Amino acid sequence: MDLSLLMTGPGYVDAHVHLRDAVGLADAGNAGVIAVRDAGTKDGAGLRSSGPDTPTVISAGWALCKRGGYGAQFGVPLDSRGQIAGEILKLKKAGAGIIKVIASGMVSLKRPGEITGGGFGRDELRFIVETARKNGLEVMAHANGEAAILNAAEAGVRSVEHGFFMTEKALKSLHTNGVFWVPTVGALQRAAEQPDADLEVKLFVERTIDEHLALVRMAFERGVPLAVGTDAVLPDRRYRSFYEAELTFFLRAGIPGDAVLTIACEGGKKLLEGK
Repeated sequence: MDLSLLMTGPGYVDAHVHLRDAVGLADAGNAGVIAVRDAGTKDGAGLRSSGPDTPTVISAGWALCKRGGYGAQFGVPLDSRGQIAGEILKLKKAGAGIIKVIASGMVSLKRPGEITGGGFGRDELRFIVETARKNGLEVMAHANGEAAILNAAEAGVRSVEHGFFMTEKALKSLHTNGVFWVPTVGALQRAAEQPDADLEVKLFVERTIDEHLALVRMAFERGVPLAVGTDAVLPDRRYRSFYEAELTFFLRAGIPGDAVLTIACEGGKKLLEGK
């Protein structure tokens, strides 16, 4: 299917970006995106990035991460329930529309096949979800690997972000718990395109993306709710190509073009509207 036909739809949603300032919203708007979900930056710039003629912004402000683990570069390290509750309240007062939590590390490019350390455990995630809901907020969870995805889904998060090394068991839990999956395929590909990425990394990423897309197709077939997220850091003049690439990945997974359009528009809209 001609990708340009998809890019003339009723309005696209990007369910996972990182806003550094309001200028980045122009990049999104120029790509036909009408709403974005900001997964946060260290200084919470997304909370101040909105305007009458720009895409709608639902911002996490900054992420909650486990002290000593992955995520401190765009979040606040925490190690007690008191700190967690206090930070959620702070974000609520600052205008956050979603809470971003780190439930695992990231895909390691130095040790292909591994996930770096970090992430809140099952009981901590349950506490975060419960506390967020008391403040009228849902939770988006950065989660890679079966254990972290299961922990996040069973804790009741609104969405799992990335979800690399997804499994059938984890997909079943997403479906059972009504949790969205935002696969952010292009983020991994862009990492492999960096000038310092060696051949081993490139081959690993290629295999991982193929495996990831097979699970995306399975998620679609089993009725797991999906949304498009680029994981782009904005502003970036290449943004339109990032969004188009993400749509291409859904097509490459074997999802029909009309269904990809629905995921990109209605799926994202439903996710951002909340439960």
